[in-house]
Amino acid sequence: MTDKKLRFAVCGTGDFGPQFAKYINEVAEVVAICEPNPQSQKDFSEQTGLELPAFENHQQLLAEIDVDAVAITSPNFTHKEIAVAAAQAGKHVYCEKAMANTVPECWEMVRACEQANVRLMVGHKRRLRPPWGRMIELQEELGQVLSITSCAYFDARHYDHQGWWTRREKCGGTLPVIGVHIVDWMRAMCGNVLTVRGLRAPQVDPRYDFPDTLHVSLQFDSGAIATLNVSLVYPVLKFRESGGPLVVCENGGMRFVPAMEHLDLAWQSRDDTEPHFERFDDLGFDHAFRQEAGDFVRWIKDGTKPCLTWEEGLRCVEVMEAALRSADENGTVLSLPLYPDLEKPS
Repeated sequence: MTDKKLRFAVCGTGDFGPQFAKYINEVAEVVAICEPNPQSQKDFSEQTGLELPAFENHQQLLAEIDVDAVAITSPNFTHKEIAVAAAQAGKHVYCEKAMANTVPECWEMVRACEQANVRLMVGHKRRLRPPWGRMIELQEELGQVLSITSCAYFDARHYDHQGWWTRREKCGGTLPVIGVHIVDWMRAMCGNVLTVRGLRAPQVDPRYDFPDTLHVSLQFDSGAIATLNVSLVYPVLKFRESGGPLVVCENGGMRFVPAMEHLDLAWQSRDDTEPHFERFDDLGFDHAFRQEAGDFVRWIKDGTKPCLTWEEGLRCVEVMEAALRSADENGTVLSLPLYPDLEKPS
């Protein structure tokens, strides 16, 4: 492995861009940013302490700055265009979730990176956070997962959901706003999804042009089943307090209870007389982001298998797109893959 630091451009300097730049700089070097909003460019510099060349257009950045990789932390609807342009310029691509708004867009990204022989990783940190990873590990003790229920009801009134976050064509709909992390974690627990069904409730918050409450049922190839119920209009809980899953396993079960400053896990096998309790005071964000950034850099440098690739990102988008389409069709059960013709190698 070469000791030379990889050079990164960060495209998108909103909420997540400055955060992720810190983790990139631990294993590589951020040398340029792309952001059309001048105030956001300024905020990035103030938050990170980095004074870097700044561009309003990713094509101009790719033409003028020598980089090895691009980290895409911009709005969802921009991911495909930036990823394809970066791949065509011979740059490796890290893309924050959601990978794109539709499965065909995801496949465009994949094919562009394959043709250019560059790496493509999609960030899905929740499965990598130790509290959530612990539930994945517990299958060794409790056996195969049979069923999961997660209720991610919370109050979104306190979030600045304006502009692209409220438009289906821009953000992808309900689950990219609330549920994307849990969908990916469910796949980490149970494997590939076989069928998807979605049902919507009557609308409450007029900001959104997609359902603000959505119930989703999943069936996996393994035979496991799962329900993911999400809502943006539940005043009792904050975001970090919602979504704790109940898990039924062949030889026991788990209950995960999130709170603002800690996470509690209870689990018990059928042979135990009492449940085991584990509290996580560290929510695990640093661990997950460092693993993503470190694995991506090692994957580029020496081909070491990473924690995530594009596959997790694409399959998560597939479930989310199917759930919303099913809800549009009054709960029609949809089989995956959604676009079988796109599965064929190019």
